[in-house]
Amino acid sequence: MAASSTNNLKLAEKGVWVSIIAYIVLSIGQIAFAAIVHSSALQANGFNNVTDIMGNIAILIGLRLARIPADSDHVYGHWKIESIASLISSFIMFFVGFEVLRETVMTLLSGKEEAIDPLGALVGLFSAFVMLGVYLYNRALAKKTNSQALSAASKDNLSDAVTSIGTVVAILASSVGWEWLDTAMAVVICGFILKTAYDIFHESVFSLSDGFDENLVEEYREAICLVPKVKGVKLVRGRSYGSNIFLDVVVEMSPDLSVFESHEATEFIEKMLIDNYGVYDVDVHVEPAALPEEEHYASRSLELLAKEEQFLNLENLDKLTDSTFQEILADGKIISASDKLIDFAKITDENSVSKNNNSKNSLTSLSVIPLAINHYSSSQVSKKTFILTYDYWKNEQNFVVTSIWRRNDYWRCIYRQTTLKREEK
Repeated sequence: MAASSTNNLKLAEKGVWVSIIAYIVLSIGQIAFAAIVHSSALQANGFNNVTDIMGNIAILIGLRLARIPADSDHVYGHWKIESIASLISSFIMFFVGFEVLRETVMTLLSGKEEAIDPLGALVGLFSAFVMLGVYLYNRALAKKTNSQALSAASKDNLSDAVTSIGTVVAILASSVGWEWLDTAMAVVICGFILKTAYDIFHESVFSLSDGFDENLVEEYREAICLVPKVKGVKLVRGRSYGSNIFLDVVVEMSPDLSVFESHEATEFIEKMLIDNYGVYDVDVHVEPAALPEEEHYASRSLELLAKEEQFLNLENLDKLTDSTFQEILADGKIISASDKLIDFAKITDENSVSKNNNSKNSLTSLSVIPLAINHYSSSQVSKKTFILTYDYWKNEQNFVVTSIWRRNDYWRCIYRQTTLKREEK
């Protein structure tokens, strides 16, 4: 992943070099022609390109320094230098923008007007086409490399294309007697310079102060919630180091999972976020989730007493019987989970038929007295395993039951033994 990010920075440098070369050519041409054709708007646009040269040089240096590998003093690498470079370029743009604005205002207050040669419009039109091409190239490269610095540079390219078109309009208008429009357009161009500088400044400060897009956080949260074994997402915290995203994630999982199972789930989350969302690094922390059953009962012992009563009276066996279940009956016969559920299905069908018959003739209706548990006791073998013992009366015989319950998200019976209690003589 680090090698991929480094290669992306190298590719991003190509876009910066294209911008620098274009700005050098255009700034020299525009400032020179502005002096010839006496256009304040063309001069302002030329100085705008000068600021872009310095800003892109700062970005280029930042991209080079950001490629330095992590060391003992910078364990997360030097990726943030990319944001620092963007911040420096914004300061340069602010300074030049205010200086050009000052000169334009001074020219406006002096009341000095000179005839503007419409030839300057061709220079502005050429500049607009060049910057539009540079913008399209850098925008595609920024998406490919996921470079924030190059993305900011491409936005500046588009702004320059728009201001160049504005310069063309101002020069043409001035050539027909509207000289004031040329000066006014110079002020507008200064506004574009300052606005672009502010946008780059805001984005850089947002990244350097560990600001992060809340929409991305919600997107990551929804994806993590769909991962098997994850009961909930307690925290997703993101940071940007240049174009690289670092995430801290806290998830809730069942306390019944082994260390290996929890670790396996965290590795799946990390790989999913890196592969599907382009995240650079993910740190996942696991906390035990509160199980629903524990919230509904005051204690496990009472909770299991209620479940054992259902089991004894053949209720909800499909939900209470584990797939590994075994039972030794009082006559020594051993039955499995499938045998137990087959008997449960038969008894359920018989009871259903009996209820239908009895409903037709209420005089023959018989009430079924449920079996009652006596002398109940429980002992905890481990955090998720309990042994229950009790006795019950049926057909004037006293039976003793020992059952083992285990929890894997939900409590289920895994073993049961019934013994006929002999009366002492």
